[in-house]
Amino acid sequence: MTSSLLRTEQLVCRFGGLVAVGGVDISVQRGDVQGLIGPNGAGKTTFLNLVSGHVRPTSGAIFFDESNLGALPPQRRAAIGIRRTFQNLRLFREMTALENVMVGLHADTKSEILHSLLRGGKQQREERETTQRARDALDFVGLTDCDNVVAGTLPYGHQRLLEIARAFVARPKLMLLDEPAAGLNGAEAGRMVGLIRRIQAAGVTVILVEHHMEVVMRACDRIVVLNYGKKLADGSPADIRDHSGVIEAYLGTRISPARRADIGQIQAPADRKSTMLRLSGLHVKYGQIPALRGLDMDVDAGEIVALIGANGAGKSTTLKAISGLVSPSAGDIELNGKSLAGLAPEQRVELGIVQVPEGRRVFSRLTVDENLVVGAYPARARSDERRARERVYSLFPRLAERRRQAGGSLSGGEQQMLAFARAMMAQPLLLLLDEPSLGLAPILVEEVAAAIGRFHRDGATILLVEQNAELALSLASRGFVIETGRIVLTGSGPNLLENPKVWASYLGQGGWEAAPGNGRREPVSLN
Repeated sequence: MTSSLLRTEQLVCRFGGLVAVGGVDISVQRGDVQGLIGPNGAGKTTFLNLVSGHVRPTSGAIFFDESNLGALPPQRRAAIGIRRTFQNLRLFREMTALENVMVGLHADTKSEILHSLLRGGKQQREERETTQRARDALDFVGLTDCDNVVAGTLPYGHQRLLEIARAFVARPKLMLLDEPAAGLNGAEAGRMVGLIRRIQAAGVTVILVEHHMEVVMRACDRIVVLNYGKKLADGSPADIRDHSGVIEAYLGTRISPARRADIGQIQAPADRKSTMLRLSGLHVKYGQIPALRGLDMDVDAGEIVALIGANGAGKSTTLKAISGLVSPSAGDIELNGKSLAGLAPEQRVELGIVQVPEGRRVFSRLTVDENLVVGAYPARARSDERRARERVYSLFPRLAERRRQAGGSLSGGEQQMLAFARAMMAQPLLLLLDEPSLGLAPILVEEVAAAIGRFHRDGATILLVEQNAELALSLASRGFVIETGRIVLTGSGPNLLENPKVWASYLGQGGWEAAPGNGRREPVSLN
């Protein structure tokens, strides 16, 4: 029986009133690839930060090789065999690939400054050994012949491999990989699985945080699932795939029949109306990271359309592109047949495109009343501000009771209501909702559903991005499933709600068919 290399006992991390990790016990067996998954905000990266020493726990303990790490700083943890990669690439972009990897050996070198200046035999010998070890690490990850290539000029997928090489070069006991497959295409993700297994075969234990569920299911020996900072499940990939609580955490729960009756059934019109929003061949990159890859999508006037998919699939980026917060590198966005190219975000708001952002983003020091006034930014809304505010308060009585209260002092559910109400003040034609149920209790999720129903009855066209697929598809007349920046499945809300391929896209069960000859996954229509 293998022994535990890493063990946590009642690990807690709080940021003010937010509990990011809440009493987590995890045991990582020596030589395993241990997956760590969960929805947005579950506490996964915070857990890695705690283990690597970048964040100190509020309470609890971390044991590595049976020694309590206590307050050991990150550099000391690296020296005893804990190395990591980061969710956002942290390379020395102006240095070569070889130089980047050599940095990973900083704790292994013995030469002092005087030796380096004098270039003595000991220093030269150590430099040759360090250089060869770095080259071997580049070869190991598949970056042969990239020694002298400047890191910032490498393709994004190669930069991911370079960061792994830098963590691996010192042959640590434990590697913490934070989303190594983020932004990779299907073929690159498959090669990443092979690389993780080769790292394991080299005697390194791995903790893998990853949103690409196919990678997780294929690479990991065991998987721990976090949700709201607590451990939800722990088991083999097969156990996790079939765990009802895990499926619920990723896909959410359906709206209760009583609430559904209150909201009213939302159906697609018998005849599709004119297209209000059209996205054609949309490409978006963050630096060299591809977020959208030729995305095509349309929303008809008067519809609720859901855009769903796993974390990191490109959902929020799609909304930001529509709002003008990010600029596409190719493709076009049209509103009622007119291109939005070159229009600033505030100009798009004047046209009627209003976004409720992920995380609510209320003005914490302004009162509820003042937050609503900010929402009446467009010229068409300012003239009728008072009447709009009273209507909002009639729809959200709880906000009316707190109209003089600071936005930051409201509960999470109340802040979500305020974010909705602020958007209503702008009299939107097209409403973009980004993860409105994120972090809310089930009863408040039903209130969110009711609010979306009110928007729709008021005549707004809605594009809903939601991690809770059950909620989104229960409300939507049509839906699109996005995976790695492309639409891979379309259909009516009810059809998608019952289709196993939807939750397969969240939990990595495969099922997407590759088009012959090009390896691309083509959209499958269920209409």
